[in-house]
Amino acid sequence: MLSNHQCTDCHHCTTRVFSIFHVLNIDETSYLQSQRTHILLKSGETLFHEGQYPSGFYIVTKGKIKISKTGIEGREQILRFAKEGNIVGYRISNDAYTCTATAITDLHLCFIKNEVVQHLFKKNPDLVFQFLRVLADDLKDSDSKLLHLSQKNVRERVAESLLLLSEIYGTEADGCTIDVVLKRDELAGIAGTIRETATRFLYEFKDAKLIELNGKKIKILDLEMLQKTANTAF
Repeated sequence: MLSNHQCTDCHHCTTRVFSIFHVLNIDETSYLQSQRTHILLKSGETLFHEGQYPSGFYIVTKGKIKISKTGIEGREQILRFAKEGNIVGYRISNDAYTCTATAITDLHLCFIKNEVVQHLFKKNPDLVFQFLRVLADDLKDSDSKLLHLSQKNVRERVAESLLLLSEIYGTEADGCTIDVVLKRDELAGIAGTIRETATRFLYEFKDAKLIELNGKKIKILDLEMLQKTANTAF
């Protein structure tokens, strides 16, 4: 992990306008800039672990990161992903992390200590509102994931995982290839299954001409049929 890596100043940061900190005024943004530390992670490196105690907020400025939890028999369950503009690792209480954050691409983040964020909360009520919206969205996503894991079969969950990745990370220039590279066991971690099962359904979808596999890249060929397979609508 490299810290204090050079990055653009907060006033001209294109990522900040997509984060909760876009509501800060000029003076508050200057204060944020004076207090933040820039961090660079290589793909596969861990930002924080389950059981580690938090000390601040991380803003993703470039790259992608997965938030996961260790389940039965040490199996990874991916809870969500974060990309540019998202905040991760946030805790208002002193409780330890219940999840692990790992870079899935080379990753740039800005770290802000809890006391700095709390100071900005007191100065700017709109920032508090933005943070509450993040909490509400995360709770909604957790409720939806719990429902899908309990009520959908594995085939539906694997198909839905592909749609989710496409929605979160978008597609490449062709408009069809999901703009993220994941290992098969990571895809299984999203769908709540094992690697072998996720791989089997991927090849079923490939044979049915729903997707195309090119190494670790996945191209969606028939979006409508994939949505029907997932028993959902995006």
